[in-house]
Amino acid sequence: MTLRSALGNAVGYALLGLACLFVVFAGYWAAMSALNGVTAGRVMFVMSGLGAALITGFSGYFVRKAVAGQVMPSEFDVSVAYRGGR
Repeated sequence: MTLRSALGNAVGYALLGLACLFVVFAGYWAAMSALNGVTAGRVMFVMSGLGAALITGFSGYFVRKAVAGQVMPSEFDVSVAYRGGR
């Protein structure tokens, strides 16, 4: 395993772990809202926690796929789609 792949996997897993922590954060504030009533601050914490979880989760997934070489390159030739399969 090269240093690049080891570092990329570590960063990817760290981002996925952070996404899990953001879900726990949002779940805590959702439970507090269910128990003690909804406030604007609690709704903001839930929404920002879920948004951060979404961003860090996708980022971690993409970093791990990029390190593994399973991401489609940006210069991929899609011209066959416009020729009708010919």
